[in-house]
Amino acid sequence: MTPSLAFHLDIGDQVEIGSRPYYFDGVQPDGAVYFRSPQGTSYPDLLIEDENGHPRRPTVSEINKLFAEDVLILRSKPSSIAARRMAREMQLNAQQCREMDSKSIFRVRMAAYCDEHCKSLSDEAMLPVIAKALKEPQIAKENTGKWDPHPSTVREWMRSRGQPHRRKPRDGVAMTGRCKDPFKVRGPVEPFVHNLLQACLANDRRQVQAHYDRYVAEIATINRGLPLNRKRLVRDNDGCWQPSNEDAVFRRPDQPHKPVSYSTFWRKTRDESSRHLLGLAITPQAAEARYGGGGFTERPPFGSLCELDETPVPTLFLVDDNTHIPMGTATATYMVEACTKALVGWDICPEAASSASLLRTICHANSIKDVPEDLLQKFPDLPYVRLKPDRITVDNSPGAHSSHVEDACAEAYISIRWTGKAKPKDKVHVERVIGTQLEMLFKKLPQHNYDIALMRKFGFNPDVQVLCPFSKARELLDRACFTYNISRHA
Repeated sequence: MTPSLAFHLDIGDQVEIGSRPYYFDGVQPDGAVYFRSPQGTSYPDLLIEDENGHPRRPTVSEINKLFAEDVLILRSKPSSIAARRMAREMQLNAQQCREMDSKSIFRVRMAAYCDEHCKSLSDEAMLPVIAKALKEPQIAKENTGKWDPHPSTVREWMRSRGQPHRRKPRDGVAMTGRCKDPFKVRGPVEPFVHNLLQACLANDRRQVQAHYDRYVAEIATINRGLPLNRKRLVRDNDGCWQPSNEDAVFRRPDQPHKPVSYSTFWRKTRDESSRHLLGLAITPQAAEARYGGGGFTERPPFGSLCELDETPVPTLFLVDDNTHIPMGTATATYMVEACTKALVGWDICPEAASSASLLRTICHANSIKDVPEDLLQKFPDLPYVRLKPDRITVDNSPGAHSSHVEDACAEAYISIRWTGKAKPKDKVHVERVIGTQLEMLFKKLPQHNYDIALMRKFGFNPDVQVLCPFSKARELLDRACFTYNISRHA
C-alpha cells in the first residue's frame, strides 16, 4: 500500500520549500516523494542527502516533518476569477485585511471550518456545521454584525476564496468596486473604445443606444474593408488610449467581426462613467485634473449641445410674394451651438412658432446653406456650416412640447431637454444671439406699395411695422445669420 502525506496534494500543485517553488509529482509505492523544479530554473528537483552523503528523494515521513516545521508551505492554484487573483496578489496582513473589509477574516475562518467538518455540501448537511461554527470563539469575535450566512454563500466562499489548508486573510477581502470584470472583444478593440469614450463623455444614459449603433456601424464598415473617416486612437507606453493623426483604417477580415452585445456596452459605459472611474479610466489628463491640482478642460465635441428658441420680430409684417395677401407678424427661430456660439440653423414663419418651424430649424442645421453671392465669394466654406446635434435645449413653448417633435428627434438620436419655468438663463447663449439679431436683422428693408387698408384688417400697424415679402425676409434672415457667424463677437 502506498503511504500518504499528512496533507492533501494533487499532482501539479505548487509548494514552497526553503523559499524555492516546487511542483508535486506524486508518491511512489516505496514512499519516495517527487517534487520537480519549475522549468528553466537553475536548481534541480527536490533531493536530500542520506547517511552516506548520496542525494535521494525524500520520504513521506520527512515531507510530513517539513510541513509540521513550516518549512514546506502550500501555495494555492491561480484562480479562474480575476477579482480573486487580484485579491491574492495583495500583500496584506490580517489587520490590513480587516481594515479594508471587516468581514474578510470571518469569511476565511468560516470556509476553513467547513473544509474540516462538512462531509457534504448540501444545505441540509451544512446548516448544523454553520450553526456550530458561529459558536466558535475565533469565528464569533469576527462576526460583529451577528451574520448567519446561508449555505449557498458559504459554498461560494469555499470554491472561490482560496483552497483548503491554503486560505489567507486576503482571500476574504471583497473586491466589489476594486476590480473590473474582464470581457473579450471579438474583433478590433479601437472602435469599441472610441465609441465607449464618446458615450462616457456624453454623460447621458439616453444616448448609449446611439453610440452603440455607431459602434455596430463601424464594425460593419470594417467588415466591408472601408475606412472609418476619422482619426485613430492608439495606446501609449502607459497603456492609455490617446488620439493620433493616423486615419482609422483596418484590414478587411476573412471572417466578419461581430460587435459586443448592447448589454455589455451599456454596462461598461455605466462603469466607466462612475464618479470613481471617470478620472482613472479615460485619460491621464483627467486624472491629473481631478487629483493633481491642475490639468485642462476638454472642449466638448461640436454639436454635443445646442440651444433653440423663437422670438417675434415686432417690426416686420410678412406679405405673400405673388398674391400680396397679408400673412401676419413674423416669428424667427434660431438654433445656436453652445460651445462655439455659432448659428447653425434658423427659420422664419408668419404668426406664432409651431412644431413645424422647430423641425424646419433642426433640418436646416443639418443642410447645406444658401449663401448670398457677395459673402460666398469671400467665404466659400459658409454653405457647409452644418451639424446634427446630440442634445437640444428648448423652452416650454407649445411648439416644443408637441409629441411628434420629440418622436422625430428620437428617430434621429437627438435628445430634447427643457429649461425650467421662467428661467431664460438656462439657454443664455441663444438669448444673447436673439438680442444681436434683432438689432442687425432688417436694416435694409424693401420699399413696396401695398393696400394698407387691407393690411390693417390683418393686424398691420404702420407706426411700428414695415411690410416685407416672405422671400425677402428669408433672404435678409440668411444674410444676418451669416454676417453674425463671420463677425468677431464675444
